[in-house]
Amino acid sequence: MASEPPERGLLIREPYATYLVSGQKRWELRRYPTQVRGRVGIVSRRGWIGTAVLHEVLGPFTLEQLSRPEAQRLHRADPRFLHAYAKGQPLYVWVFTEPEAFETPVPLARPPGSMVWVRLREALPDRCHSPSSPSDEAATPQSPPADEWQ
Repeated sequence: MASEPPERGLLIREPYATYLVSGQKRWELRRYPTQVRGRVGIVSRRGWIGTAVLHEVLGPFTLEQLSRPEAQRLHRADPRFLHAYAKGQPLYVWVFTEPEAFETPVPLARPPGSMVWVRLREALPDRCHSPSSPSDEAATPQSPPADEWQ
């Protein structure tokens, strides 16, 4: 049974988006914290590929802390990519739980300028419902503050 899609989708580059929805990665590294919590869509260049619960935000952490083996197992970022992305600044850890990968990515009309979040319900063709996922459940997160949308 299909359910209503989450309000927002987080844009993540590959292969990290696939790692997250498949449960191979739990931490998404970002340059800033967020107030968003709850189930969000995971969006990559392939489209909307699954969902996960944004459980909490930790940090900031130094590159030295994030380069430790126990941290690398959770974020899976290549050390060169990590250093280039951080640009010498500390990073925040967005902790995800309950990942769900879709069998087939859902195409999205990605609005120009979207860098972090996309409003899934507006980006889906014909405002369709969520594709089947392993549990067929999706919780609707609270509405974000206006400044959370980019």
